[in-house]
Amino acid sequence: MRLKSLAPVVVSLCCATASAESRDKEVFITIGSEAVTAVRASFRAAGSAPTLVKEANGVSVLKLTESQLGDVSAIMHDQYHRCAGFMAHDTQEAALAALTPAQPTQSLVSYTLDNAAVVNGLFSGLQEASLRSTIVQLSSYTNRYYNNSTGGTQAASWLKSAWESYATGRSDVSVQLYTHSGWTQPSVIATITGEVFPNEVVVIGGHLDSINITVGSSSRPTASAPGADDDASGVATLSEVFRVAMAKGYKPARTVKFMAYAAEEVGLYGSQAIAQAYKSAGTNVVGVLQLDMTNYRGSTAEVTLVTDNTNAAQNAFLGNLIDTYTGYSRTNITCGYGCSDHASWTAQGYPASIPFEALMNQDNPFIHTADDTLANSTDGTTTNNANNALKFARIGAAYLAELGKGTLPGQPTDTQAPSVSLTAPASGATVNGTTSITATATDNVGVNKVEFLVDGVVKGTSFSSPYSFAWDSRTVANGSHTVAAKAHDSAGNNATTAARTVTVANVSTSGTYDTTLRTLRCTAAAATCDSGTLFNGRGTMGPETNTPNTLRGTCGDGSSGTYKSDESVEALKVSTVDGSNFAAGKQVKVEASIWAYASPSSDRLDLYYTANATATTPVWTLLTTLTPAAAGAQTLSATYTLPSGANQAVRAQFRYGTGSPSSACVSNEYNDRDDLVFAVQ
Repeated sequence: MRLKSLAPVVVSLCCATASAESRDKEVFITIGSEAVTAVRASFRAAGSAPTLVKEANGVSVLKLTESQLGDVSAIMHDQYHRCAGFMAHDTQEAALAALTPAQPTQSLVSYTLDNAAVVNGLFSGLQEASLRSTIVQLSSYTNRYYNNSTGGTQAASWLKSAWESYATGRSDVSVQLYTHSGWTQPSVIATITGEVFPNEVVVIGGHLDSINITVGSSSRPTASAPGADDDASGVATLSEVFRVAMAKGYKPARTVKFMAYAAEEVGLYGSQAIAQAYKSAGTNVVGVLQLDMTNYRGSTAEVTLVTDNTNAAQNAFLGNLIDTYTGYSRTNITCGYGCSDHASWTAQGYPASIPFEALMNQDNPFIHTADDTLANSTDGTTTNNANNALKFARIGAAYLAELGKGTLPGQPTDTQAPSVSLTAPASGATVNGTTSITATATDNVGVNKVEFLVDGVVKGTSFSSPYSFAWDSRTVANGSHTVAAKAHDSAGNNATTAARTVTVANVSTSGTYDTTLRTLRCTAAAATCDSGTLFNGRGTMGPETNTPNTLRGTCGDGSSGTYKSDESVEALKVSTVDGSNFAAGKQVKVEASIWAYASPSSDRLDLYYTANATATTPVWTLLTTLTPAAAGAQTLSATYTLPSGANQAVRAQFRYGTGSPSSACVSNEYNDRDDLVFAVQ
C-alpha cells in the first residue's frame, strides 16, 4: 500500500444500528434548496442546525448526524407533504457528486403497446383479497424502521418466503435478501431471467420500511408505525403482480426484478445502494417503475404521474399504458427532490417513473404516524380494503407485460423473422466524418430494435422507426469497411441485411512537436488532431518524450509513482462532431486517454481549452471535470463549441485529488498535464 500526499484518508462507516446509536455518526444529505431554510430553522431552534456545505443546480448539501435523518423526514412531511424528500450519503464526496445531474446510462428501449394478450392475461389473475392480505401482513409488523432489529428484518424475511412460494418450480426465478452493511433491514429482490434479452433489466419497486415522525429519534425504532399505505400498499401491489406472473407462467423477454427497498424513509438509503451498485456493474436497466403509496384515493384523478426527477419518455409510455389498458383518469404532479426511490435510479441515469395515489396536498393524511392502517385507507367510498391498490396493480402488470414483453403459456409462438433493408449509405460510397446509416424494418408482430454493424460488430442500436445510426467513421482507419443492419423482434427472431462495402476517407492530422510551443501541434486545419502515442507516460515515468508537453513548458509533471500503475495522460485527441474541418462555431469532441490509479474515485480529469495557444500566457477555460469509472486504461471525453482563433489548444490535466481544480496547473507529485495545439480555419 502506498500513501499519497495532499489527499485525506477517509474511513467510511455505514449507518449506525440501533445498538450503536450512541456513536451518532456524521452524515450528509442532498435536499432541494427551497427546503434548506425551513430545515435549518427547525433544527436551529433545538440548537443543532445542520451545516450548509454547498448548493448547485437547485440542490443543497447539508452536514448533520444520522439520528437527525428521521427529524428531516418529519420536517419534509409536515411542511412539504413529501415522503423522505432528501437523499442521505455516508460521505461528503458522495453528496457533492450528487449535485451534478446524471446523464442517461443507455439508450431508451422502444416503447410499444403490442402485448395486449399478456396484459389481459395478467389482469385476469389480480385479486383485491390477495393484495389486502399482503398489506395486512406487512402492517402487522408494528414498526419496519430501517434499524429495527425485529419488525424491519422480520418483514423482509416474510416477504422473501412469500415470493419464494410464488415461484416454486421456476428455475428461471430467484429471490434474495440484499443485505446492507450499515443497518439491520435488508432489501428483497426477486429476479425473473429474460428469455430473449436477459441483459436488459426492468425494475418494479417499492419501499419496505416505515417511520413514525411524531416521536423523537430515540423512540423511532420501536414506536408504532404500521405503514399500511406508506408503503405496505406499494410493496403489496408489486407483490401481487409478481404472484400473478408466477401463477400464470409468465416468461418475460427481458429480465425483470421486483424490489422491496430498505431505508427509504431516512434518505433513500436502500435504493441508492442498489442503483449505485447496478451502475458500477454496468447493468443495463431499461426502465424502473416505483410504487409508493397506492391505496388511498384522495383526489378526483385516479392516478397522478410525477414529472420531476423522472424520465419524460417513459412517463409518456406509462400514460399511454394507463389510457389504453385501464381508462383511469390521470393528471401530472411534481413531488420535489428525492421524494421516493425512483430518484435513486434517476440519479444514476436510469429511466424511472412513479404513478401516485393523489395530488400531493390530497394524499393520505395518516402516513408516518401510528394511524397509517388499512382502516384509514380508502378507495374514495369505503375503507379497510385494497380496491385502490388493485388499480395500481393493473398499471404494474401492464408495465411488466409491455416493457418486459414475453409470453404466457398457450399463446401462439412467433416464429417469423423481421424483414430489414439497408437504405444508406449506398454500396461503394465514399464516406467521411459522421455518416448516417439508415434502414427500414417490418415484422408480423413488431420490431423490437435494429442494430447497425460496422465490419460485423454492432456499433449502434435504434429502437423506433425511422431506424438510423450516426456512425463516426473517424473511429476506423481509412479504407474499405462493411456496414449492415440487423432487425430483432420481441420473440428473439432476427434478420440481417447483406453487408455493403464503403470507403472511408477522412482528412486527419497527427501532431508533431513544435519547438517554440514545446508540445504537439497540428499546423493544418483538418477534422481531427491526434497526439498518437507521443504523450504516453508522465515526467520521468514511461516513454513520454519532450516532457512536459505543455505550452512553453510552463506546467511540469509530477515525478512520483510507477508507469501504468499511477496516474498519467496517455493520449489526447480533438475532432469535429460533423466530420468537417475545424472552424469557429463547430462542435468538437475532446478525448483523453488516461491511466487511472487503483482507487479511481480519488482521481479527476480536468479538460481545458484556450482560443489563443500562441499567446505568451494563454487563458485557459475549464470545460469539465470527470471522474474515472475504473482503474487502469480508459478514455474520457467531452464536447464544446470552438471559439474564434487561428491556433487553439486543449489541455488534459489528470490529477490525484477530488473537488474542483484550483487552476489549470495543480501541483502534485502524481499529476500530469498535456496540451494539444490545432489550427482553426
